[in-house]
This record gives sequence, structure tokens and C-alpha cells, in this order.
Amino acid sequence: MLIADDIKGFDKLGVNADMFKKFLYNFYNAWGLETRKTIKPISVKYQKDKANGPFLRFDYEMNGRKCWLHVTGPRTWY
Repeated sequence: MLIADDIKGFDKLGVNADMFKKFLYNFYNAWGLETRKTIKPISVKYQKDKANGPFLRFDYEMNGRKCWLHVTGPRTWY
């Protein structure tokens, strides 16, 4: 299981920390057992952009590929 407190930038999330923990639980459980073994969180940070508004940027590696997601809620990411 992934531990949110160990991810770079988690300590700077403030009020978004609880939402990120819930997202991380849902994200992890959305994958099969084999893929879960390959998920390696890199960092998380709060960002804003004009098109999408505020979101958390979650950078991670999965199956040897670096990826990142817009996280807008515990069950909403893209």
C-alpha cells in the first residue's frame, strides 16, 4: 500500500492533504495486483491553471513509465 506521508510535497498540501490520502487509496485500489507492485509515487503539489482551475499534480512511475495526473477530488483524476 502507498503511504501519502512519504511522498515528496505531501507535507506542503495543507487542507488538501486529507483529500490526497483518499485519492491515493482509490487510485491504488483501481489497479490489479500486478500493476500495484509497479506504482512508485514521485511527488505531489498543488497547482492552478486557467483552463482547469485548482488541482493536485501527482507524479508517479508505473510499469517503468513516468506519468502524472490532475487530481481534483478523492475519486476524480485524469
